[in-house]
Amino acid sequence: MRYEAAGLTVLYVLTFLIVLPVLCSTWRYSVYYRGAESTDENDPSVLSYLSDVMTSAVNDEADERPMFLLVTIVTVRREGHFYLSRVVARLHQLLSAYNGGHGNDGVVRAMICNVDRDPQLHQEALDLQTIYPVVRRDGQPAISHGDLMDKEKDDYIFCLNASRHYHDQISIKKRQSSGTYYILVLEDDAVPLDDLLPVTRRLIDYLKMRRSDDHQDFFYVKLYHPERLQNYWQPEPWRIAEWMAVSVLSVFLLQVVLGLRLRRHSLWIVYFMALTECLGRPHLLQFKRWIFARLASPAAAYNLLAATECCTPAMLFSNTSAYLASAFLSSITCKRGYAKDTALYLYARQSGRQAFVVEPNLVQHIGRVSTLRFN
Repeated sequence: MRYEAAGLTVLYVLTFLIVLPVLCSTWRYSVYYRGAESTDENDPSVLSYLSDVMTSAVNDEADERPMFLLVTIVTVRREGHFYLSRVVARLHQLLSAYNGGHGNDGVVRAMICNVDRDPQLHQEALDLQTIYPVVRRDGQPAISHGDLMDKEKDDYIFCLNASRHYHDQISIKKRQSSGTYYILVLEDDAVPLDDLLPVTRRLIDYLKMRRSDDHQDFFYVKLYHPERLQNYWQPEPWRIAEWMAVSVLSVFLLQVVLGLRLRRHSLWIVYFMALTECLGRPHLLQFKRWIFARLASPAAAYNLLAATECCTPAMLFSNTSAYLASAFLSSITCKRGYAKDTALYLYARQSGRQAFVVEPNLVQHIGRVSTLRFN
């Protein structure tokens, strides 16, 4: 036992003072990360891709399949930052592949919702209207700095309503029944990841089945939660339970695989708890996604959990819950400390409505310029 204690001391020193600081210095979500943030937001390949798409633009509205999902990108001007272009380019790639390979699933469409204070000056959105239809919020009242949170809420309401109106227009034009459909609201700094559409489709199918069992529709599903809030050292009880379970399982495997006889189990559990937290839980989630992509269905790597409060870069609604969210947000005033994400979260909890979050994330948040200030 004495030798085990000495070995543990050496292992702690080697792991946390030597190995991990060197190994994890470039791991963005590790406690040892020392690199600078980089998003490659002005990647010239993005603009080149969009230029090619504009040149050979195909009218997606010619597709006669019913729309089951509308992706709406909420955007404002961010001078010198081509966030919207990057989101549209990636989304176009994913939609083209998905719509071409899922003939019986219905079609996914996209639109851009321009809510800039001077929408006619949002040149980036204007340039992209040859790819996706653009709606704009005209006639906005003058606002002060203190009203920016409420403006963001009003912008969200406008885009939810515009999404429902756009779907109804398409349905009438194509003489299709307007049953249940879904709206995915992306903010213009949320770049879709590869699994976005197939996982969202599987998620919708699961929620439909769940609704048929308990007759209750979901309120919203968040497809993004900030990585800095995904580590184990967070207030959610289930996360602490997962942390303990991973650590206990690691000690068990250490004994079974290597045949070690460990006696100081509590110290080994603390070791693995510290190890996983220092590595960063987001990296463990990415590793899990990588494993499932090679051994099983990629969608199996994703979990549906009870929603947390922050944030709204990617939110999935049904047409019914979009109407409900719009009506609720129209009845309140947002301010610092009570933004739209907090308001929706508290409303869901107080009304008993189901709100979820997906892990790992299905979008990458690239925003470094806040919309909650004057340009």
